[in-house]
Amino acid sequence: MTRRLPVPLLLHAALFAAVLLVLALRPPAEGTLLLVPIATAPGVLASAALAADARLVGRGPGRSLVVRGTRDRIKARLRLGDALLLAAPSPLCGDDLEVRT
Repeated sequence: MTRRLPVPLLLHAALFAAVLLVLALRPPAEGTLLLVPIATAPGVLASAALAADARLVGRGPGRSLVVRGTRDRIKARLRLGDALLLAAPSPLCGDDLEVRT
């Protein structure tokens, strides 16, 4: 005989998981960001990031780009619907392999 969980408890757990996901992928104000193209080519995103004084760090999963810069400056260079701007956590995007001098 199995016992079913009440619907409010399942909804609460789903909401909690969604909040954790949003917090984990929310882009920082400054630092390493993931640019995921939606309606534009990765080359256009790279140009927009460079125009916003961001540095290209490498490729992310799929066609995405990992950049280091300021979120608001990069957002100002993108058109609405061009790309998603997300946090770039190390497990998802790999370690920062930037050469330091």
